[in-house]
Amino acid sequence: MADVAVVTGAGSGIGRAIATKLVEDYIVILVDINPKGLAEVEAELSSAGHKVFSLLGDVSLRETHKRARVLAEEKGTLVSWVNCAGITRGAPLHDFPNDPTLMDEIIAINQVGTFWGCTEAVASYVTGKVKGAVVNISSVHGRRAWRDHAVYEMTKGAVDALTRNVAVTYGPYGIRANAVAPGAILTPALKEYFVKIGPKHREALELLTPLKRLADPSEIAEVVSFLLSSKASYVSGQSLAVEGGWTSALGAGDLDPDLAKKYGLKSENGLPL
Repeated sequence: MADVAVVTGAGSGIGRAIATKLVEDYIVILVDINPKGLAEVEAELSSAGHKVFSLLGDVSLRETHKRARVLAEEKGTLVSWVNCAGITRGAPLHDFPNDPTLMDEIIAINQVGTFWGCTEAVASYVTGKVKGAVVNISSVHGRRAWRDHAVYEMTKGAVDALTRNVAVTYGPYGIRANAVAPGAILTPALKEYFVKIGPKHREALELLTPLKRLADPSEIAEVVSFLLSSKASYVSGQSLAVEGGWTSALGAGDLDPDLAKKYGLKSENGLPL
């Protein structure tokens, strides 16, 4: 039977890039709450000759993951599951609004949704005695703090902890679990944010990153694909930061003047002249 992968949050951004990469090796079950985005991705991948199937649903509900599991098992052997669906919103703790969109929804989607995804993935693997793999999308926010992002960071720390638990509990049965912790990724949502607030925030993020650029979603997809594959057969329980060196840096330092000149960069910040 054909290998099948489930990807939540597949209707846009990083999830879309992951689905686009995984169709090279799997039948892919696309899960998202956005019907328009879901339909666009399915049409694009299907027209390219790939086997994909859509499932419209809210990842905060266990039933969505149950349906994804059933659909995946109907189409082949479920061997890979990617919990990518997530949202981020910020608010200051000292003046936190009584607004469910700023806490309840973030926890429900990022944390509870990932939990239910892991639950159905490992249940399927154990039932079928499949040596499957799970990849959860975490964030650099799971290991570093940023102003007014307490709830988001709390959920991403939980995703890393859940990933370790799955790896340790189910490793003896050949089941692996890892997380990918992206930094600043140039998704459509981030592009819209830059348009809204102006280019200075993008430049600030580039300055903080030693590679001096934002990542394309496809760069996250490549790492996810590797972690799901047999090439990563001895990698489990890890949260791999894919962030251009961001969390390794003490700050945005200056460059060697001679090297900066040689590469056409500003020595004070590393950005192009």
